[in-house]
Amino acid sequence: MECAPLGSLLRKRRKSFGYTQEEVAEMLGFSPRLVGEIERGRGTVGIDKVLSYALALGIDLVALER
Repeated sequence: MECAPLGSLLRKRRKSFGYTQEEVAEMLGFSPRLVGEIERGRGTVGIDKVLSYALALGIDLVALER
C-alpha cells in the first residue's frame, strides 16, 4: 500500500474536482488559510478539521495498527 502525504492527496483531489481553496473553505465553513494549512500538512491543524476536509472530498481515512 502506497502512502502519500495527506495534504498532497487532499490538494490533488480538490484540484481534480476543479475547486479552489476558497470554494472548499466556503463549503466547509473554514477560512481559506486553514485549507492551505491542511494541504501543506501543518501540524497545528486539528484532526477534526482534516477529517472533515477529507470526507467532503470523498476520501476515507483508515487507521492501521503497526
